[in-house]
Amino acid sequence: MENQPLDYDEPLPLNQFYFNKPSLILRIKSMLIDAVVIIVLMLVAAWLLNALSIASGVVRGAVFVAIFLYEPLTMAFGRTLGQKMVGLQVQRKGDVVANTLQRRSISLFASVARYIVKGLLGWISLLTIHSDPYGQAIHDKVAGSVMCFAK
Repeated sequence: MENQPLDYDEPLPLNQFYFNKPSLILRIKSMLIDAVVIIVLMLVAAWLLNALSIASGVVRGAVFVAIFLYEPLTMAFGRTLGQKMVGLQVQRKGDVVANTLQRRSISLFASVARYIVKGLLGWISLLTIHSDPYGQAIHDKVAGSVMCFAK
């Protein structure tokens, strides 16, 4: 009885795990939504800075850094708006592989590293998604992260 395959109607036991990686299309949708969010943030910031006649390089630099950190900060403390809209979340690979019940977001440092590599490589970073069992892109491998369906 122990070695019999599970019936499809039976739920998997808690100690068994099947990872269902998100499709490339869902990941691209998420990235496009986040790109639109960043563009809107940039336009609003530029309009506000000009409307308030703020010419200080320090203030403009701080606004640029804040917009740059949109994706890393939101991923380190949850998920981006694009990920939320398509039902995805970036999580630590170790938690996913260990099949822990409480999966954690990646650290802020890992999130920034992931974002920089993703920005430098662009779509090339996505080439490894289909060949990796966890659907990791190159930027995910650098950060030790996995794109998962959100709970």
